[in-house]
Amino acid sequence: MTIATIRRRLDQTLFRDPPTASRPDAAKLLIFGGLFALAILLQMLRVGWSVSLHSLWAEDGEIYFSGAIHNSLGGSLFDTYATYLVFVPRAIGEVAGLFPLHDAPAVISVLSAAVVALSGLIVWWATAGLIENPYLRAALAVATVLAPVGGLESTDSAAYVPWYMLFATFWILLWRPASFAGALGAGVFALLTGMSSPGVWFFLPLALLRTLAARDRRDGVLLAGYWAGAIVQVPVLAFNKETAVTPLWTHDIWADYLQRVVNGAAFGLRLGGEAWAHLGWAFLVVLLLAAIGLLAYGAYRADLSGRLLALIAVPTSLLMFVVSVYQRAVGVEMLWPHGLYLEGAARYAIVPALLLLSVAAVLADRWLHNESGPRRRWPGYALAALIALSVAVSFKVEDVATRGTPPWSAALDHGAEVCAREGGEETGVPTSPPRFGLNVYCSELLP
Repeated sequence: MTIATIRRRLDQTLFRDPPTASRPDAAKLLIFGGLFALAILLQMLRVGWSVSLHSLWAEDGEIYFSGAIHNSLGGSLFDTYATYLVFVPRAIGEVAGLFPLHDAPAVISVLSAAVVALSGLIVWWATAGLIENPYLRAALAVATVLAPVGGLESTDSAAYVPWYMLFATFWILLWRPASFAGALGAGVFALLTGMSSPGVWFFLPLALLRTLAARDRRDGVLLAGYWAGAIVQVPVLAFNKETAVTPLWTHDIWADYLQRVVNGAAFGLRLGGEAWAHLGWAFLVVLLLAAIGLLAYGAYRADLSGRLLALIAVPTSLLMFVVSVYQRAVGVEMLWPHGLYLEGAARYAIVPALLLLSVAAVLADRWLHNESGPRRRWPGYALAALIALSVAVSFKVEDVATRGTPPWSAALDHGAEVCAREGGEETGVPTSPPRFGLNVYCSELLP
């Protein structure tokens, strides 16, 4: 088979042109703007409206906002964290640093939710070439924004937006935007993702295929963004002197994948967790066998597009999860004990679960009566309904005792009292969860 033949096959299968769409008019722009705003509001409601506006969460305060207020404007943007660049979370912290101190939680919350909402819109646009069913595309976009496996820790937080961006970047590599402006925007997004997480390296096989199938300037600018983002992390990690987590291998990782990713992709954190708590390993074994059977049968009934995507996305899902959990030594933490399910380290399941969901969506959409017949529509509708159910059941993640205590205003008031009583240049201000906090200049706290 010649290179030209391979390129043509890739064009006809994995990297398909989306259906021709009319130019966006005012009505369409208004609809997308409304959906974008709704996606932001829903993420804030997941953690609790008051909590999202009045508390700083984990690294959002201690690392990113702290870096912004202790450096000159833009001075922390290229500072590493956990040994690699985290550009977008740092940028969110920098923008929050431009606002009054009391408004920091609201600014970080809205900007974080906006990046995730944009990731969802990208998934909607980028899936058009491989998924024709609009309900299925919408369900996958909603699952991106309101990840049912994400839990409290990774919802509406600057620290965790790169996970959602990674999934959108996977679909960007499959997308052929209709305009140069769209391709440029996709390339910039992929660049920012690469500058925020080395996780883009897991998409190298797909990126190589897309590079092989490149055909015009649009492909060139899109791929330039991805490759630049992937390459920039190489010297950063190679020469970084930060103390990293010591990797830890445990056979629990395989169980973690079944519990968090396979189960999570099918039913979400809450519904899948309850099933595990009541039915245990019998449920997971049946689920695994059903997933393998459905994958095989779906690949048999689908066309080459679905088969190729499954061949790429399923191994990527497994490799991404296993390597990430091993590198960050959270295999034991993620394991669910008998009769109980937990949310710890849920961020590592987001992209692997969404990749499996993508495979299911493409196979369901491209299900055929026969080799030349029309597609069956019911598998797509059934899967969209299941995704909607898992999102709805896992929607609410609010836990004020963990996220929201102490309120930011109360923490600042206490810091002002300490500054007034003891003097000094700065004082510690606690944030959520317990044991997190940051130092704030007393000049910012006192009138």
